[in-house]
Amino acid sequence: MYYGRFEHKVDAKGRIQLPIALREAEGDKVYNRFVLVKGIGGCLVLFTREIFESFFEAFEPEQLGDNGTVEFMRQFFSRMHDIVLDNQGRILLPRLLREEAGIGNTALLLGAGKWVEIWDKEQYEKHSSESEISYDEIARGFFATLGRRKDSNRQDVPTE
Repeated sequence: MYYGRFEHKVDAKGRIQLPIALREAEGDKVYNRFVLVKGIGGCLVLFTREIFESFFEAFEPEQLGDNGTVEFMRQFFSRMHDIVLDNQGRILLPRLLREEAGIGNTALLLGAGKWVEIWDKEQYEKHSSESEISYDEIARGFFATLGRRKDSNRQDVPTE
């Protein structure tokens, strides 16, 4: 699970440091290869290859509709990049994706559970302040479910 907020400078070649906390997994596993895609709201999204492949296997293209499927696949896959850490623990953010996300001199890396979002710091602050729903509104639902588990019917059931 990815969590935390990290701020890093983007060097002249478009590289950023990927914190060790975002490279490590449970146990001794350290990831050095990722998939980078254009996200939602102006960010880039970094997945481990394993997580990306499991998400994509569960993806049902028919949910996009006839016209949406082809266009989504065209846009999505043309922006997808295989990302490998260099010897200093940096990743290269491809120019096209940096430009589309508006990432300038400072990148903000946000752990988001199964993936890492990469934002331009100023863009994120603007996006966050303009959001139509507040953190507290969303968090109420989350905290209300703590201590519960889902049964096989996918309904919330109190833990015993």
